[in-house]
Amino acid sequence: MVKENDVYQQLADMIDEEDVVGIQKTPAVLKVLSLQFTPEEARLALQVHLAGAKLDEIAERSGIKKGKLKKLLNTMADKGTMFIEPGKEDPTYKVVGASAPGLTETGLWGNIKYPFTVELGKALHQVLKEWSEEKLCKLGFPFAPVWAGTLALPDDVQPSENLAEVIRDAGHWSVSPCPCRLSHWLVDPGNHCEHILETCIHTGDLSRWAVEHGMARELSYDEVVELLRECNRDGLVHTLEINSVICNCCDDCCAIFHGHKLGAPTFIPSPFMAQVDEETCNACKTCAERCPVGAIEVDDFSSVNQDICIGCGVCVPTCKTKSMRLVRRPAVE
Repeated sequence: MVKENDVYQQLADMIDEEDVVGIQKTPAVLKVLSLQFTPEEARLALQVHLAGAKLDEIAERSGIKKGKLKKLLNTMADKGTMFIEPGKEDPTYKVVGASAPGLTETGLWGNIKYPFTVELGKALHQVLKEWSEEKLCKLGFPFAPVWAGTLALPDDVQPSENLAEVIRDAGHWSVSPCPCRLSHWLVDPGNHCEHILETCIHTGDLSRWAVEHGMARELSYDEVVELLRECNRDGLVHTLEINSVICNCCDDCCAIFHGHKLGAPTFIPSPFMAQVDEETCNACKTCAERCPVGAIEVDDFSSVNQDICIGCGVCVPTCKTKSMRLVRRPAVE
């Protein structure tokens, strides 16, 4: 029998080894695991692994009768620790890994759902900071694609460059609270951003799973498109669209931005960049105040440092003189 104190260390080791990015094995991570998994659930996770297995195989490995096992696996899914293929009579069960989506996110997708959620959120704030510094910043290459804001897209945009078009055929859409933002709000009340909270978007089977287990609110396609527009107006940056997860990031709370501020190459710029009409710009400085990467300076008019601009389009929708727009980024020769 694995000791309770050891089982969480073994679980952290397994996630670090099997997850694409991995996870740091710090006291904060071990605290998150001890809150998210009971000792029995942690021991079961060690039998299932991130690759997953069918119910019969898990029952054989664990020695747990299938009736009890199925209930236990579904309880874990409700807590965001076990992915269960939606709509399948004999689904595959998979332990949720570190990120995209992972335990750095799923524990807060359902907002304040359990008695331990506030404590979990505070621990996750530290985990996200450490994960950004110890894992993301050490990848050595940009990994988070930036999507141009849906209200800022230029006329020559291609369907593959328009996030709303990319997710059109996903078949299922939903939204959850942003775990980066919610964890920051919980750990540091009154000293955080004021952006909208429900901005973590899911599509396809991931969305079905999240809604089935109470971690997300289902949206229609038109509703998710309007949410993307609202995020653009609110100054959030569309990022990722990896493994059916779309982030809408702010430069105050987001783990990706935390790494960016430390000088790590986190963002893959969109195919576009901001451009200013110097004749109509009234130097109001709104675009500079909204730019999340500090690419805009204002003197007699705004000017954009194209080497810094990530092409997010946050500067476009609130430009009252319509002097700011996105244009196609020159091809690299």
